[in-house]
Amino acid sequence: MKEILRWELRSPLNLALASAGAVLVGTVMKRYYLTWSAGFHGGPYGVEILGSIFREAFTGDVYLLLAILVPFIITLAVRLERDEGVALSVYSLPVSRVKILLAKFLAVLLVLFLFLLSVHVLVFALHFAATPDAVTGVLRVYTVPMAFFYLAVLFFMTSVAAVIAIASPNTYVSIFGGFVALYLPLFLGTTWYGPVPWRNLLVDYKSATISILSDPVFSWGFLRLTLLPALVLVALYLLIGRWRDVR
Repeated sequence: MKEILRWELRSPLNLALASAGAVLVGTVMKRYYLTWSAGFHGGPYGVEILGSIFREAFTGDVYLLLAILVPFIITLAVRLERDEGVALSVYSLPVSRVKILLAKFLAVLLVLFLFLLSVHVLVFALHFAATPDAVTGVLRVYTVPMAFFYLAVLFFMTSVAAVIAIASPNTYVSIFGGFVALYLPLFLGTTWYGPVPWRNLLVDYKSATISILSDPVFSWGFLRLTLLPALVLVALYLLIGRWRDVR
């Protein structure tokens, strides 16, 4: 399992797509910070002020990019070999389908998580480099909650896209279906599924300054909307893949 995961993590295609997506996400975040700074008239930047926009930088445009990127990457990882009839990964020993599919899923999730979180922190730190003490304070308080937020959100988005990818009749349906399933809740403003309820739950960001564990990102409400359904969807993805994926 470890060797399969290491192989998938070194996939040039996954790395290239994740890099391109991270650059686009970083560009959107930089635009958000520029707009915020222009409206703030260059006032003093403190931990509380920068902490709020550090979280708010995950905008609707960022989610839109991820709604496109995640289904695209997971579809290529899960379906490319099956649809093309060409095995890009050949194993000398018998390996179960579950291990192969789980390794592909985890590789996509880890690559997206590392690239996107790194870009977010980098763009934030560079944009507010004129106030290094405030930036350091924000990163010390909010980096762990933001990392957990990205992990939970990407876990959920990847699991949705993975189920659609493994159950779809072809690559095109997989990419389009994944995008619709992920973006439609934002377009409709759905309050029980997707980014709208996430943002509503994470308004009370200031509680993180009291204790990291008091941050609403670790609350039951947020976990119920992200990690729990993601675990169910991953189980469904592996169950379908046992009889549907390549031999």
